[in-house]
Amino acid sequence: GGGIGVLILYYNYSFFSEKLHHIGPLFLYLIFFLFFFFIFYLVFPPIYKLINLLVNIIDKFLSSLSLAELFLGIFSVLISLLISYLFYALISKIPIVGPYIGILIAIFVFGVTVGTLIKRRKEILEAMKIQPKRFGERTPKEKKLYPKYLLDTSAIIDGRILELIDSGFIDGTILIPTFILEELQMVADSEDSSKRVRGRRGLDILQRLKEEYPEKIKIFDAKGERIPIDTKLINLAKKMKAKVITTDFNLSQVARTRGIKVLNINELAHALRKVVLPGEKLQVRIVKEGKERAQGVGYLDDGTMVVVEDGKYHIGEVVDVEVTSLLQGPTGTMIFGDIVNDRGSSSRRR
Repeated sequence: GGGIGVLILYYNYSFFSEKLHHIGPLFLYLIFFLFFFFIFYLVFPPIYKLINLLVNIIDKFLSSLSLAELFLGIFSVLISLLISYLFYALISKIPIVGPYIGILIAIFVFGVTVGTLIKRRKEILEAMKIQPKRFGERTPKEKKLYPKYLLDTSAIIDGRILELIDSGFIDGTILIPTFILEELQMVADSEDSSKRVRGRRGLDILQRLKEEYPEKIKIFDAKGERIPIDTKLINLAKKMKAKVITTDFNLSQVARTRGIKVLNINELAHALRKVVLPGEKLQVRIVKEGKERAQGVGYLDDGTMVVVEDGKYHIGEVVDVEVTSLLQGPTGTMIFGDIVNDRGSSSRRR
C-alpha cells in the first residue's frame, strides 16, 4: 500500500507539489507512504476475504460442471456477445435515445441467449453425442479403477483372506474401518477363552496383512453413530460403493438385500470344492467310527465328510475308497463309499 502511494505521488508530483508547496518533497513522500499504507491495512483484509470467497465459489461451480458444459458455457457467452453487439449496432443509430436503448436491449439479449443455451445444455450435448465428463476428470482409458473391499471381523479371524490375496483373487484396496478393529480387540479381550483365542488369532492375521500387503490394506477412522457393527458396515459399504468380505451368513444376506455385493469366503470355498461322482476313487484317512454299524468317517482336504462302509476296522489308516453315492445337505455334500480291495474292486466286510 505504501509503495502504491509513493508511485501515485511520483507520477503526479507536479500537481501535488503545487497544491502542497509548503511541504518538503521528502516529507510529502513519507505522508503518501503512510497514508496509503494505513488505507490498505484497513481495507485490504475484507477485500482479500471477498476475493477469496468469490474464487472459491467460482472454483466450486466450475468443478460441478462437465468439461463439455464448460466449453458450451464459454461458447454461449461469445455467441451472446456477438448477437448483443449486432442489436446494439442497429438500435444505437436512433437519435438521442438510441445508444441507451441499445445498451438495455443488448443486455437483455445477452441474458436471454446465455440462459437459453445453458438451460438446454443437456439436449445440445446429447445432440452433439458428447459424453459429459467432470472438469479435470480422467477418461476410462486414462484411469484404471480398482474395486474396494470392506473387511468384516469374521473374515479377519477366519484367516483365509491371506490366501485369497496371495492367489490374486482379490485385486483392489482392502479397507478396514476402526470400528472393526475395536470389535476385534473386544473379542481378543473376552473372558471366554475360545473367543479370546479367536480374537488374538484375528489380530495376528491383521498384523500379517499389514506387513505382507501394505499397499493393499488401508485402515481408516470411521466411528460414526452408535448402531450395531453389521449395520454400520453395511451403511459404510453403501456409501463408499464397496464390496463386503465376510464369512457371516446373516451379514451376507442383509447386505445383498441392500444391493451390496458380498464376497462370502465360505460360499467361495464351497463353490471351489472338488466335484466327485459315483464310481470315482479317493484316498481317505479314517479318523473315527460312523453312526451306522461298521461305518468309518474320514474327511477330504476341503472338509467334505466321507462315510466309508466297513471303515470302522481301518481307523487311523489311509484307504482307497470308491464313491457309491452323494448326499447334498444344508451344510454341504456328504460322500458315501466302499473300501477298494487289492484287486481294485470295492468290498464290504460281511
